[in-house]
Amino acid sequence: MVDLKSSREIIDTLDIAIASFYKTRMMAVKNIANYKKTNNIAVLDEGREQQVLDNVLSILKDDEKEYAEDIIALYKFIMDYSKKKQSTK
Repeated sequence: MVDLKSSREIIDTLDIAIASFYKTRMMAVKNIANYKKTNNIAVLDEGREQQVLDNVLSILKDDEKEYAEDIIALYKFIMDYSKKKQSTK
């Protein structure tokens, strides 16, 4: 039987790590936005977006492919939000 308390503690620990990594990612997005603005580079880079998706999906083992659709949706949201933030710089 799965221990609910232990599972929630794992989630709580992971949520802190995810928030920390997200904060660091968004700081990098800010740097990229500044670079693109300074160098007159378009915000959208479809090739890079596909590269990001390929990269995050590469960690999935065959028996974990069920998470692929969820990961794609999550990263598309993150990238859309990142583009929005870059566009407002």
